[in-house]
Amino acid sequence: MGTQIMVARIIGVVLTLVGLVGFFSGSSLLGFGINGLHNVVHLASGLIGLWASYGGWAKSYNQIFGVIYLAVTVLGFIAPGFMTSLLNVNMADNILHLVLGVVLAYVGFMMREPAKA
Repeated sequence: MGTQIMVARIIGVVLTLVGLVGFFSGSSLLGFGINGLHNVVHLASGLIGLWASYGGWAKSYNQIFGVIYLAVTVLGFIAPGFMTSLLNVNMADNILHLVLGVVLAYVGFMMREPAKA
């Protein structure tokens, strides 16, 4: 299994689980702010990641969602009131979104798979 697939699959599983568990956790999950819409976003992001990892779209997923999560990070820092009212995003979320965005974008844009023999 290549790096692109592995990253898309791991992120997909984690986001899917976070999205599901979030529906039963109130407004916070391990210190991260959540709400119904935030859970739906995690669930959709995770399921798309899983689909992409099995459907040959892992690199595209890593690139697209890397950019999306970096954009969400920027919004979280420049418009915290908007992001809090929309998705209940807090500083922990912003940092996590930054890490997700950097990892996904790095893998999607910078990592090359070795040539097959």
